[in-house]
Amino acid sequence: MSITAIETEALGLSADQRARLIDVLWDSLSGSELKAREAAWAAESERRIDAYEAGKLTARDAKDVFADLKKTHRK
Repeated sequence: MSITAIETEALGLSADQRARLIDVLWDSLSGSELKAREAAWAAESERRIDAYEAGKLTARDAKDVFADLKKTHRK
């Protein structure tokens, strides 16, 4: 089964079922995989904070960001 097929199936689940699937998949990652992902996110967060503080990055209201995401990801 392809990732696209799995994604299509997963999106057909109820919100509770999707949340459960997220938990199962997250729990399936090993400790080293989680640490690597957390380290990458921490580094990216620091990079963005530094860029913002240096005036190289602007902030946006979360409501605007989420509205844009909803527009671009509607099916």
